[in-house]
Amino acid sequence: MTDALLIDRRDGVCTLTINRPAVRNAVDEPTMIRIREAIEASADDGTRVIVLTGAGGAFSSGADIKAALRAKVTPDTAYRVLSEAYGPTLRAVRNSPWPVIAAVDGPAAGIGLDLALACDLRLASERAAFSEIFIRVGLIPDGGGTYTLPRIVGLGRALEMILTGETVDAARAHAIGLVNRVFPVEDFAEAVHAFAAKLARQSPHALRRARQAVLAAQEGTFDEALAREAAHQRAIFESEDGFEGFRAFLEKRPPKWKGK
Repeated sequence: MTDALLIDRRDGVCTLTINRPAVRNAVDEPTMIRIREAIEASADDGTRVIVLTGAGGAFSSGADIKAALRAKVTPDTAYRVLSEAYGPTLRAVRNSPWPVIAAVDGPAAGIGLDLALACDLRLASERAAFSEIFIRVGLIPDGGGTYTLPRIVGLGRALEMILTGETVDAARAHAIGLVNRVFPVEDFAEAVHAFAAKLARQSPHALRRARQAVLAAQEGTFDEALAREAAHQRAIFESEDGFEGFRAFLEKRPPKWKGK
């Protein structure tokens, strides 16, 4: 038995690697629970950025259907797994105290794509491929894809991906805004870590609160966003780090963030 989730922490970056290469990192209930537990633990372990990725040239090929069939899945058990394992993990990604980056090398399909869509940013290798394959087996997205995908690529493109189940390659994904950046395969791991570490060097207060403010603003009004921003800004100024950025700028030195 190998560990289905590898955890590496350095430079303020916590990298979570789905490690089931024999099934192209298809996820099952225990793996999803491990991901949720690791994300929740990152609140207090010095993490500033979380990277979610997969081992062996795949992000995740989706749900482990063979395992589900071996367990004789029923409508009731499928609903339970979605409600008690998959749903809470996807909520943990969205509610993470820190930015979450999906590092997609190879396929991200079905629930694997929905897991990437729940993240704040998506970085892809040139061999990455994205597909909402649910329709191919007579299902609909069940990892929040009906919510996240239209907000990322627009309604028409989202419906095209969901209703056809067709695969979108890395270049097309970048063109439609599905991914933020594309890197060569041979440099992918290093490029992702460098990107994440750059974010981790920002003010912890600003990093966390900027993310919270942007996500909350997607559901509210402009006036609510202005009020929320003012409240977050006041809280930052009240912290020990509050004026460090200004002082560092005037003194022409890098800021020294304490995260307090």
